[in-house]
Amino acid sequence: MQNSMTVNVSKRQTRMSTQPHAAPEDDLSNDRLFVTALARGLDILQAFGMQDRQLGNQELAQRTGLPKSTVSRLTYTLTKLGYLQQDPVSSKYLPGLKVLTLGFAALAQVDVRERARPLMRALSQETGLSVTLGCLMGTRVVYVEACRATTRVGIKLDVGASVPLVSTAIGRAIYASLDASQRSQTTDALALEYGGSWPDWQERLHTGAAEISQDGFCRSFGEFEPDIFAVAVPLRGQESPMAINCSGPAYRLTPEQWAGEIAPKLRELAGRLGGA
Repeated sequence: MQNSMTVNVSKRQTRMSTQPHAAPEDDLSNDRLFVTALARGLDILQAFGMQDRQLGNQELAQRTGLPKSTVSRLTYTLTKLGYLQQDPVSSKYLPGLKVLTLGFAALAQVDVRERARPLMRALSQETGLSVTLGCLMGTRVVYVEACRATTRVGIKLDVGASVPLVSTAIGRAIYASLDASQRSQTTDALALEYGGSWPDWQERLHTGAAEISQDGFCRSFGEFEPDIFAVAVPLRGQESPMAINCSGPAYRLTPEQWAGEIAPKLRELAGRLGGA
């Protein structure tokens, strides 16, 4: 039994290390409280991305590294419980309404959203730019509030969407706010995810942290999307690492205007929320 559990956990850790959004886990081989079946079910749900309409068992098996027979049992169970829906024509799966209830329950715990929403909306209307609030989730940032500007060019992402930590201003602001333990854990996960390109991204994260220290905000000009500029400020004193971000088309403002006009407004907003 011990050897079997060790093999299962080892396989799962190997699978997760190949997934772009996964973070390395602690060694679970001797953790008798760890429920592998539950973890595999969550792997299935996490395999769905923002751009995925439907996924079949074969696609889910490829993304999770699980045997197709195991995936079939998991998708059947999750469908019965309402966490997945099966399309009657394609026989593929999509997230069910119960997944939404979990997400909304989690968002309801983020009290800062309620205080931030009117301030973010006012800043978005004043500047004509998008303003987003995000929290750390593994090696990515998940938006928990978003006020999108009605511009032709922009990041069309809403609440629940996620963006990379390394290439975005909001991600770098969050990284800069991490304590030593959190930063070490996140760094290990990023190094595993980015492999040979990690040293370059690590340098950019360090540059972002230096910008936060010196200027109170950090930049990402055309790194996440070539035609998008953004500045961000960390929110300190929150239960989860968070930051607030302002972004818009690169043609709208010069780098000097972003630094001299937009960043101070964003810092003021963050200060009113308790922490630039």
